[in-house]
Amino acid sequence: MTRLFALMLLVLASQTANAFPSYANGTGFRGAELMTEDERKAHVAQLLDMKTFDQCESYMSTHEVELQKRAADKHVSLPPVGGILFDGDPCKVMRFMGRVK
Repeated sequence: MTRLFALMLLVLASQTANAFPSYANGTGFRGAELMTEDERKAHVAQLLDMKTFDQCESYMSTHEVELQKRAADKHVSLPPVGGILFDGDPCKVMRFMGRVK
C-alpha cells in the first residue's frame, strides 16, 4: 500500500506532459481504438489546452457521446469508465494538478 501511495505521488508530481503517460502514445486511453491517429492527437492537444474544469467536463461529455456513437456503429463495447486515480477522469486529474481551475 505504501508503494502504491508513493507511486501515485510520483506520478502526480511529474510534469503536466507526463501526467497522462498513456495519452502520450495516443493509444492508451478509453476509446482510442475508435479514433484516427489525427483525432487522437487532437484529443490529447484539446485536453492539454483546457483552462477550466467546466470546459474540460463539457468537452469530455461531448467526446463521450461521440465515442458511444462510434462504438454502437461498429457493434463494439467501450471499456467501463474508471481508473485507479480520480475514477479515470482526466478533468479531475488536471484539476488536482492545478492545470484547470
